[in-house]
Amino acid sequence: MKTLKRLTGRLLTSALTAAFAFSVFPGVTTAGNLDQGVSDPIVINPKRFGSDVSVFYLGTTGAYAFGGDDRFGLTGPSGTSEVGDLDLSGTLGGVRAGWRGVLPARGGRDYVYGVELGYEFGSLSDDATNQIGGQPVTGGSEISDVFSIRLRNGLTNKSGTVLYFVSAGYVNGDVTTTSRQSSGGGSQFFESGGRRNGFSASIGVEHNLTENWSISGEYEYVQFSAENVDFGNGTSTRSTPKYRGLKLGLNYRF
Repeated sequence: MKTLKRLTGRLLTSALTAAFAFSVFPGVTTAGNLDQGVSDPIVINPKRFGSDVSVFYLGTTGAYAFGGDDRFGLTGPSGTSEVGDLDLSGTLGGVRAGWRGVLPARGGRDYVYGVELGYEFGSLSDDATNQIGGQPVTGGSEISDVFSIRLRNGLTNKSGTVLYFVSAGYVNGDVTTTSRQSSGGGSQFFESGGRRNGFSASIGVEHNLTENWSISGEYEYVQFSAENVDFGNGTSTRSTPKYRGLKLGLNYRF
């Protein structure tokens, strides 16, 4: 009887020890079941835009502007003469900061809205020359140092990693208008510039790369207010600068 009790106690102790081992170390397997110990590698997926209710971000941009238009006509005592069309083009670099919020939408998508501040440096310029009264006249225009405030909104794809957006907002840039006029065997150069208001509109896409980083691309249109520019010698022109461009960006969100 004592022998039976000792045997029963040993079996019970062994069973409890095995149960404790499997409960504390579930990954430990027997040599006869090698498949159970193999686990899939951890895959880091891009973060959904909807993972955060609201987020702040910083970014850098690079843009190529083309298709700009600022028709230059010189107005004098005898009327207005056409000098030519200015095709403003060039490159711009910039920085931006923004905030956006997220609301759930239908079909597993998210509605994303927000505001963005931006500053772009560089310049866009062009000039044109024509004969007026038998004398060459050159007109030019330049845009630089553009500050912007834009409202953005859009929808993500179903996976939440790609955002399709549109934006519209206010811009303020430095616009300089120049004119070189020949008279009496010599030439005179005139320049007038200052800050000018305008508006912008764009359409684009943003794609998440990691938890915090994303890239974006957009097509935008920018137009500044039209102004009469007086060169102070009895001549003037009507300045109407605008341009289109392609912009790439890199964002880091907090």
